[in-house]
Order: sequence, then structure tokens, then C-alpha cells
Amino acid sequence: FCTTLVIVYAAIMLFPIFWMASMLVKPNTAMFSRPTQWLFVPTLDHFSYVIEQGFHWSLLTSFVLCTVSTALVVIIGTPAAYAFARFEMRGKDDLFLFILGSRMAPPVCLVIPFYLIYARVGLLDSFLGLTLAYMTFSLSFYVWVLRSFCRDLPVELEEAAALEGWSKVQIFRRVVFPLLRNGIVATSVLCFIFAWNEFLFAFMLGGKSVTTLPVSIPKLITSQGVRWGEMAVVGMTALIPVLAVVFVLQRHIVRGLTLGAVKG
Repeated sequence: FCTTLVIVYAAIMLFPIFWMASMLVKPNTAMFSRPTQWLFVPTLDHFSYVIEQGFHWSLLTSFVLCTVSTALVVIIGTPAAYAFARFEMRGKDDLFLFILGSRMAPPVCLVIPFYLIYARVGLLDSFLGLTLAYMTFSLSFYVWVLRSFCRDLPVELEEAAALEGWSKVQIFRRVVFPLLRNGIVATSVLCFIFAWNEFLFAFMLGGKSVTTLPVSIPKLITSQGVRWGEMAVVGMTALIPVLAVVFVLQRHIVRGLTLGAVKG
């Protein structure tokens, strides 16, 4: 009975994706036919329109932007999270609360200062400017989550390495980092997904030179109506990078999300 219930639940959850997949090759004449037309002659017109309008460049821009910003978050945020978890410093709790508060603030409260600063320093509609913005709002989340992973690591291993004469850099690189690998992967994948779905920062700080996929999708809403077939193509294409990342790294993600969940 439980297996049947799971199958039914999965079918209900996956049906919208199946419906959108069918719209990829469904002609406009059969799109809204009543009753629903399950058998039809497939068409590739929707793909042709998407390529002609240059949506593949927006897809590439989003992927490179999210990858670079997430890599910077990992490089900067991993030592920061470890420092918050292990080292004592003046005002540490206040600083950590400020980092957490920047993540909890509504995006519209942050995008306006970003826009005014970028307008003065010439970073509007630039890859560097959007990368820094993505890195900023992802970094606070990354440090906040990875700090809990660092606190769950046994400090005895680091103390034993220190007794062997290892420096703090060696301890972090050879002891802490391998233990944190799964947590880093799980958290960075979440940051990648957040950046992949981000719209407001890309819309306000981007432009003609740097256009991400979420910003390009509204172009399919025209004066003649919504181009549902083309929107289905773009929507399914947007799923591919996220599904690929999760599929390749699923083992590390599961281990990272369960790290510290069971303690002996």
C-alpha cells in the first residue's frame, strides 16, 4: 500500500513536468484544444523561435554567472565559516548576526543600494557587477549553513594535528577541508540554485550586455499573447543544468545534508 501511495504521489508531482514536456513539440493549434488532444503531429517551431531570439546565450550567461559566483562563495565562505565556528574574536556574535540579517532582508532593500553604487562606479550591466551581487547574497547563506557543519566536526582531530606541529593552514587544508567536503557540496548546490532562479538583481543590475535566463523569459509574453510552446522549451531547458548538478553530486548532497544528523 505504501509503495502504491508513493507512486501516486510521484505521478501527481511529476504530471506538470510531463505536461510541459509535451508542450515542447505540440503545435499551437493543439495547445488549447478542447477536449485535450493527446495525439498530434510534433513540431519543432518552438525550438526554432527560441534559438532565433538568442535564448541560448541567456542560458549560457546564467550558467557561467552562477558557476563563477558560487565558486567565489566557496573560496571566501569556507574559511569564514570555519573561523566563526572555531576562533574566538571580539564581536563575533554581532558580526554573525549582521551576516544572517543581510540574508533575511528583502532583496528590494539591497538591490537599490547596489544600483546606486554600481551607477557611480560603472558596474551596471557588467558580468563582474552581477557576479559580485550574486556572491554577496549567497555568501551570507553559505557561511550561516556551513558554520553548523564546522561546529559538528570533532575538535579532537584538530588538536591532535596541532600536537604534531601542523600549522592552522595545514590543519584546515589536510584535516578540516576533507571532512567538510560533503557539506560544502550540499551548501554550494543550494547557492547555485538560488542564483539560478534569481530575477530581481539580474533585472535591476543587468541589461543588454548581461541578460540571464529568468530576465529573458518575460520576452515570451507578447502583445499577441503568451508563447506557451516557447516558454515550455525555455522552462525545460532551465531544468537541465540544475538536474545535472544534483544528479552528478547527489551522493555528496545526501551525505552533506545528513552530516551531524545522527550522533553517537
